[in-house]
Amino acid sequence: MNINRTLIGAAAIAILASFPLVSSAQTSGDPRPPAGQTPAMAQRWPMFRGAMPGIGSMPRHHLAMMWGIPAPYNGLTNPLPRTNATVDWGANVYAQNCVSCHGATGQGDGEAGRALSPPPGNLAWLSQMPMSRWDAFMYWTVAEGGAPLGTAMPTFKQSLSKEDIWAVIAYVQARLPQKAQ
Repeated sequence: MNINRTLIGAAAIAILASFPLVSSAQTSGDPRPPAGQTPAMAQRWPMFRGAMPGIGSMPRHHLAMMWGIPAPYNGLTNPLPRTNATVDWGANVYAQNCVSCHGATGQGDGEAGRALSPPPGNLAWLSQMPMSRWDAFMYWTVAEGGAPLGTAMPTFKQSLSKEDIWAVIAYVQARLPQKAQ
C-alpha cells in the first residue's frame, strides 16, 4: 500500500515537474505562449505512453489553463439544441471520423490509434472531467486537432461543418463513456 502511494506520488511529481511554473506569458498578461515556445509536455510524449488514463488530454488541458483558449475559439458555446437528435447526429459524426482512433467506447483504443505516440486522448475519461463541459475547449480540440501539441490528431475545421463539430461535442458530453460491446 505504501509502495503504491510512493509510486503514485513520484509519478505526480514527475508530471508536475514537466510543467513550467511561471511563464513570461503569465507575467505579461498575454494568454498565448511566447513565440516559438512549445509546451514542455508536447516535447516529451514518449515517456507518457500508457502512463495513466487520459494522459493524451492532459497537455491540452495544461495549455488551456496556462494560456487560455486561443482566439477565435475562446467564449464559444454550443448553439445546437441539447436533444437526442443532436446527440444521435454527433454519434454518426463520431463513428465516421473519430472511432478509428478513439475507439467505440472513447478510451483511445481504436485500431488506428494503437500505434500512435502519444496515444489518442481518452474521451471516456475526459467526458467525466469539468474541462469537457467547456464548449470552447472542446471546439478548439476538434477544430485544430493535435497540431498545437504535435500529435497525430487531424484538424477537422476544414473537413467537418461547424454544426458537425458541435454535434460530436454534444455526443462526447452526453454519451461517453460507453461500455464495450
